[in-house]
Amino acid sequence: MTPERWQKVEAVLQDALDRSPQERVSFLDEACAGDEQLLDEATSLVNAYDEAGDFIEQPAIAQDARVLVGGDIADKVGHEIGPYKIVKRLGAGGMGEVCLAQDARLDRLVALKILPAYFASDDARLRRFQREARAASALNHPNILTIHEVGESAGIRYIATEFIDGVTIRQLLTKQELSLAEILDIAEQVSFALAAAHAAGIVHRDIKPENIMRRTDGLVKILDFGIAKLMEPEAPDYRDETQPGGRTHTEAGLLLGTVNYMSPEQARGLPVDERTDIWSLGVVVYEMLAQRLPFSGATRMDTIVAILDREPPPLSEVANSHHCVSALLRQTIDSCLRKETADRLRSANELLAELKCVREELNSGASLTGSAINPSKQDAGVSSKPAARSLPRRYSWLALSLVIVLLAATAGTILYRRSETAAPANAHVTVTSGKLYSQMSEPEQLNFIDQQEQRIATMMGDRPVKLNGDAVRVIKTYVDRYAARDGPSADLGSESISEVYARARPYVPLIARSFAARKVPIIIGIYLPAIESAYRNCYENSIGAKGLFQFMPQTAEHYGVARQDMCDVEKMTPAAAHYIADSMAELGEDSESMTLVLLSYNRGANSVRNNLRQLRGTENYERNFWTLFAHRDQLDDAFRNEGAHYVPSFFAAAIIGENPQNFGLPEPPLSSLAEAGKQ
Repeated sequence: MTPERWQKVEAVLQDALDRSPQERVSFLDEACAGDEQLLDEATSLVNAYDEAGDFIEQPAIAQDARVLVGGDIADKVGHEIGPYKIVKRLGAGGMGEVCLAQDARLDRLVALKILPAYFASDDARLRRFQREARAASALNHPNILTIHEVGESAGIRYIATEFIDGVTIRQLLTKQELSLAEILDIAEQVSFALAAAHAAGIVHRDIKPENIMRRTDGLVKILDFGIAKLMEPEAPDYRDETQPGGRTHTEAGLLLGTVNYMSPEQARGLPVDERTDIWSLGVVVYEMLAQRLPFSGATRMDTIVAILDREPPPLSEVANSHHCVSALLRQTIDSCLRKETADRLRSANELLAELKCVREELNSGASLTGSAINPSKQDAGVSSKPAARSLPRRYSWLALSLVIVLLAATAGTILYRRSETAAPANAHVTVTSGKLYSQMSEPEQLNFIDQQEQRIATMMGDRPVKLNGDAVRVIKTYVDRYAARDGPSADLGSESISEVYARARPYVPLIARSFAARKVPIIIGIYLPAIESAYRNCYENSIGAKGLFQFMPQTAEHYGVARQDMCDVEKMTPAAAHYIADSMAELGEDSESMTLVLLSYNRGANSVRNNLRQLRGTENYERNFWTLFAHRDQLDDAFRNEGAHYVPSFFAAAIIGENPQNFGLPEPPLSSLAEAGKQ
């Protein structure tokens, strides 16, 4: 078929799909009059579209599918599929029926997604189903739906996931009005989840209210990675035989996603990256604020035209009257909805940082008097601070200069909010990204470490927690020790930190490959050797631990590395990734906090669980390392003398390695070297 012919078929198909099923036959007869071949081709595509159940646009929990292994779901209640007994129907996703089921093995409720028979008979759809499973299982994050198992029983293919006791954002929008604080909380949690997914090389590509759920306890979860695009090559065992490099591509002209939330590049059938998800989340936040979509039309094609060519109505004019939409929040959403990807916010971490600023502004009550619905008030009362924040990065230095001047003139100084014994407000000045750590005042150093710890935690896929001043100061102790290394030394832990990170360069690509293959955050693999062996591939300590990752010989042998090979980084690095992945599995739900996984590398999973059990019931109890640190006096000497310092030491090493310009190091951020390893 020639391109011109295909364009004609596609135009007829899209026009037919914009009509109700009852109107399509007469429309096709009229539109294809005199061209029987065109009629046959268009009719065949429409029938295939209807047969597939509109699978690319169904919400994660729809209410209109009725297919479950060839029968009505009501007939399947009480039946077993593998180890799962069906309790009731929950709904239907684009990839199949969703049921509530009982897992007989672990006595828990799960959500069971079952692939319909007509999907299983189609190789392309089956691969998409398997890709959903791989994409979801690659992510271990509190804000992403946890997948328990992918299986097959008596020819029925299924995915078992955690059961979420909650409602979708679509249901929330329908049933109640969300407050501005709730909207920001939802947006922050989704941004946090997307940052983890993007760090793992996965773009969701279908962020919408139906694919976001909020549990009864307020935790937000992203659902349905069914059309996720793996940005990086897949492992050899999972490669699609139709793609030699293993990279997942979208067929030319195929639009994956839901039209109203589709980015311009998706609508045009162009390659996508993480900025596609940023666009879609911007649409969702706009809809939550305005209770209407920023881009819509009478038909699918009209909506696409609006996405490509029109600007959304200003939030200042359409936002719900109960929401005071500040200039900073408007700028943030506008930055998400830029047509050109180069002008959009570049990462979910950037969006998360902007949203945190909006929340701080909301909590302080600042900048809201001129930010309500009246445009004239906004024009008169907006400060330059929020406007500068959302400028493209190429203007960042100018923007920072303006911000600092205006802050000094209009806003005064800001208290260091997390330190329990912070310096007076007038000692605190915003730290610029290029300032040397040694030239910062102590309050500036504390603020810098506080901010960078949050950044490193996000890169780990660990939901950042609010650290108290004691925790920030102990990290600072290690940063200061590392930064004080200004010359070579034969002693481990005393040589120049510049030499340590210079040694790391050739190893980081290998670490990236090995840790990505085991679904362990790469950032952990990069900085463990910095604190374990100072990147000496054959270093042996006093108790016999050896190699880059400091394995005991018996542990190395358990992971397939002979004693004589413990200096071979090509063998030890995959073993270390395997060991950490096993620790994550052993910790179970506790592995959602990667700080506990880090601690288990040093102390073992059993020790971590015992420490957590000792503190159960204490005030402000959360299952992460920082809870253990805050209550270290209640724990054993081994934790107080060693474990309490292991994770802060890791964060210190990562803060320096990810901010070399602040420590006068010639190396680039070590994580930037990981890209070479993932090619």
